[in-house]
Amino acid sequence: MAYHYSDMGMTTDIMNEQYIPEYARSYMIQNPDADYEVRSSVLVDGGDRFGVSAVTFDKFEELIWMGNAGGHVTSYYGPQMRKYTSFQVHMTEEIRDIITLDQGLFILSKTQLRHQIRRGLPKHTHTSENMTEMQCLFQPSPTKLLMGGHQDKLIDFDVTKMTESVIPIPEDGCAVLRSGGGSLVACGSANGTVSLRDLRTPVVAEHTFKAHTACLSDLDMQGDLLITSGFAQAGTMAVAEQYVVVWDVRHLKGTGAWTIPVASPPFLLHFLPAISGRALAMASAGHVALLHVNDRSESEKQSVFQVDTQGSFCSVMDVSGTSQAFVFGDQAGHLHLFSSKHNNEPVFNNFSRETEFATPVRLPYANVNDASFRFSSVPLPPLTTGTKWFHELPEEFFKKVFRKPKPIDPEVLKTMKMKGPIGYAPNPGTRRRNEYPYIDDNMEDLHRCRLHDTTANTKPIPKEYQKLEIRYNKNEPNEELENCNRTGLPSIEATLPNSYCNPMIQILYNMPPLKSTLIAHTCAKEFCLTCELGFLFRMLDTSGGAPCQANNFLRAFRTVPEAAALGLILPDRGSDRKVDLVALIQSWNRFILHQIHYELLETRKKEKELAILAQNASPPKPARLRNSLKKQMNGQFEEYQYTELEFLGPSEYEHEYRNGLDEKWKDVNGIDEGSVGKDNLQGSMDKELSNHTNSEREESEISKLFAIARQQLNRCLKCNKEEERESVVLACALQYASSRDGERTGGFLELVRASLCARRSTPAWCERCSRFTPTTQRGRLVRLPPILAINCGGVSAEEKAYWTKGPPKEVADPTKRGGNGKPCRYGLHCSRPGCRFKHPERPSSSSQVNSKSETQDISCIIPLQLHIRLQSDGDIVINDKIESQTDKQEKHKKKPNCTHSEAEYTLTAVVLCIEDNPKNLVAYVRIADKGDANWYLYNDLSIVQVAAEEVSQCGAWWKSPCVLFYTSARLLRAGDARALS
Repeated sequence: MAYHYSDMGMTTDIMNEQYIPEYARSYMIQNPDADYEVRSSVLVDGGDRFGVSAVTFDKFEELIWMGNAGGHVTSYYGPQMRKYTSFQVHMTEEIRDIITLDQGLFILSKTQLRHQIRRGLPKHTHTSENMTEMQCLFQPSPTKLLMGGHQDKLIDFDVTKMTESVIPIPEDGCAVLRSGGGSLVACGSANGTVSLRDLRTPVVAEHTFKAHTACLSDLDMQGDLLITSGFAQAGTMAVAEQYVVVWDVRHLKGTGAWTIPVASPPFLLHFLPAISGRALAMASAGHVALLHVNDRSESEKQSVFQVDTQGSFCSVMDVSGTSQAFVFGDQAGHLHLFSSKHNNEPVFNNFSRETEFATPVRLPYANVNDASFRFSSVPLPPLTTGTKWFHELPEEFFKKVFRKPKPIDPEVLKTMKMKGPIGYAPNPGTRRRNEYPYIDDNMEDLHRCRLHDTTANTKPIPKEYQKLEIRYNKNEPNEELENCNRTGLPSIEATLPNSYCNPMIQILYNMPPLKSTLIAHTCAKEFCLTCELGFLFRMLDTSGGAPCQANNFLRAFRTVPEAAALGLILPDRGSDRKVDLVALIQSWNRFILHQIHYELLETRKKEKELAILAQNASPPKPARLRNSLKKQMNGQFEEYQYTELEFLGPSEYEHEYRNGLDEKWKDVNGIDEGSVGKDNLQGSMDKELSNHTNSEREESEISKLFAIARQQLNRCLKCNKEEERESVVLACALQYASSRDGERTGGFLELVRASLCARRSTPAWCERCSRFTPTTQRGRLVRLPPILAINCGGVSAEEKAYWTKGPPKEVADPTKRGGNGKPCRYGLHCSRPGCRFKHPERPSSSSQVNSKSETQDISCIIPLQLHIRLQSDGDIVINDKIESQTDKQEKHKKKPNCTHSEAEYTLTAVVLCIEDNPKNLVAYVRIADKGDANWYLYNDLSIVQVAAEEVSQCGAWWKSPCVLFYTSARLLRAGDARALS
């Protein structure tokens, strides 16, 4: 008995006559045995040259997809078959099969598989050496495709990964692939053999039988029923069999097959999906019969109709999902859509989604002779790219500017005499009195102005540097997220307000000595940033390149009161607040180094106190102390018992230890080091670790790596009283010299040298004079760190202009000015260029820098390498190139005992601020991989490889450096060796 499934999911046996008027007649098959007639017949694109080779109904929309022998694909919409899209897939090969998915369609030709969206745009083309003579497609699951052809292998294709796997088959190819909805799939070969394979283990066939003696023309499968048609061998000829063979796959042996005779030899077969036990059998001449397959008694009842092929060969056909429409294609290039006589508007799918069409343009009507028509009434289409229209004028045309005067006559400048700041010259008589004409604005002048205008030549910011906005989809694979990072390096998500520190976290993670220290650290503190960073680094190591979250670290970071006092914690809803990311990330750099330093010292102090307490403890309480010590060392803090040890003051051992601790720095570069003290966290740009008490002169792993020890000498200019003190900083802040300091801002090497050995004049309190007097402050460097951290500043307008426009042009040095013997009344503080008066001698800092740096740094280039020599008097000499061994020996011969120590540094990390809307922080990180060092750009989830030239160039207006990290060559070689091992 045949069951007919309607659109409402009900059988026709339940629906009597009283319910029939409630449903539209076009959605129901009133009589399954009724004749069918043609609804539409179109000549396809390229039908005058090529025949139709593939046709299928769309499973999600009201579309019909057609492919011809010329490699062209066309889609038609609705029963009227209006053309929707048309595009070329292959230039020479014919289209063999088409299958539709939710996100697009897959088109199979002889040697390639093309993935396209329904609007015609290609997404992916897959070709391989395993695809030689492809024939058919089959979709076993939403993420898998099975491809077969006249070859000894099946191809299992992964839709999400776009990768293939080969399934070898011993049969002579697989020309047809069909499934009845279960785990079995029928594979038909050209020699008449049919193999039933399990989708879970497709390598070995479950059943193999000979369906026809000569060859197979087509087969289809529904449930446990399999129908085939083909040719029989009659001597040396193959004769078409005039019947359809029905197989029951549950018992193929014995009485598992029977035949259904038809009027014409069947060439193509297809089950009706919505009606069980009904199938279409089409002959090559266009004769179609609707068969009863599962009921042998009704097999003679057939509904037949003819497709008008105009004498051509009918090659392909398909049945819609609702079984309301049939489509046939012939070699003459025509498509024929058939439906029942009672169904004038057949529906292809029960629940089709809306098809995307182009938005119609509706323009207002206007007469050609209408002079009062308003052009502003014509609506403008929406912008697809950018934010401005082409007809909009730039902002520079709306600014109020004054006319530019002509330059001063050179004759006037020659005869001019200066009286103070005013110059006097006789009138050369070239123009009238009080007449000063302006420059005529012509095209040449405008072109010259635009060449010098930086705003007119600005280039767009690259996409890799912009703030990422990724929409996460937990149900489907996120292709945009996979395209962001193809390097295999772990990335960090930026979904919380304080995620601006992600670039700095990535830089700390890629420092091997710091990373090993943080991972090995554990303590009993509830919110310890060192512990949280260690846990985060361990998660990044085991992520396998997947994105990670820093939620636990940021949660602990918000609880630190020093971070809140420095303004490092952003509010949860602070989108309207304008935050200076340049100053924020530099403050965060100083804070995190100081915080880790003191947390390591605090942990070491508690461990020593516990060890001393365990040694001096009384006998009645040994178990409690041993238990507490065991929990502390093993890192089990859940059951930690707080004792009176947490609230005691300084012990006797602590005083003895503090008074007796007088160790020197263990310098990696072979020089003495200063001492490290405690930071007061007052938010200054140049924080120091004070050492006024011996109790805070301990040293941690952080101070060994980052600490810069120097001596500060203050001398009063009135009484010449000198005071000297030692200080240690973990990050060097660049100090941009201004005009009032009497020293011009030079190149980058000059900035680093002047910041490490700062020299300036400032009013300070003098004890001997008992008032504020002019005081000179001179810094003397004592120790060079293994890792040199530099905060670039760039907060003020002058500092930002340095990185965008370069250092100012060289002016006359006041110390080298000539003139008469009359001294200048401003003395050392004179800042007037070209002053003719005599000035006292003062030390020149520019003589300590290589002369090549003045010209090399004009274009705002950060050197990738530094060679720093620490001299005996505390001054340093910085070069941007690593000197050879012979040059070093020659310099030592010329100047013996002049160089106290020297170090070679390599740039390993840079934090940049991208001047976009919104602003963004990114990081350049140098990573050594298999002996080669490559630079990578970290932008939260996006990680791409960049060139070293892109890292060193910082003259662009849209990026400004914030923090630089230079690593010594000795430490870098040790870290690379550990990475390679």
